[in-house]
Amino acid sequence: MKKILILLLAAVVSITAVEAQQLSKRELKAQKKALQKEVAGYVAEGWKVLPGELTIGEQITRSKSFKNAVENDEPKYVVAQVTAVGQTYKAALFAAQNGAKVQAANALKGQLEQLTKTSLANVEDANKEAISVDKVVSAAMERVSASLGQGIILTTMHRDVPQNGNVEVVFGCAYSYKKIKELAVEAQKKSLKQEIDELHKKL
Repeated sequence: MKKILILLLAAVVSITAVEAQQLSKRELKAQKKALQKEVAGYVAEGWKVLPGELTIGEQITRSKSFKNAVENDEPKYVVAQVTAVGQTYKAALFAAQNGAKVQAANALKGQLEQLTKTSLANVEDANKEAISVDKVVSAAMERVSASLGQGIILTTMHRDVPQNGNVEVVFGCAYSYKKIKELAVEAQKKSLKQEIDELHKKL
């Protein structure tokens, strides 16, 4: 009886493993098909990469892997992707890179707002109500974006704009979420202190 039971359990485990393998193959096939469709869409819209760079498909796959990365129940990276237009490829790329820094800094806007409100609640100043939370947060985000480098490059695609001869560039990059969080906290402290100091000068 025990032998029969063991054989039945082994058969169930074997069937489950086969089903899981088949499901995995179907998922991979579906993912591959979806990626091909996404790449085809970019190509149809005229997007291309410079020689030596990762293919459009590789860039999309890499970008998604960074977006989905998690560490200690938090995002591992802040992924930013910006499109910009310029008269030359370099000009458009430069604008997109700067835009990506701003976008990455803005990713922590909600946390900065909450942190500023909490900080103000603990400030012993009769005039603290005159301090603008939005102004502190905006200044903090500017400090963060100004301190960011190029990041880990994930996407660099471009296409010509026939109507005016310009070049359009898509630039995507990733920054350490932990690092940006540290920069944001420090920037918020400096921005809040600056606001308080300026308020005292006006009084």
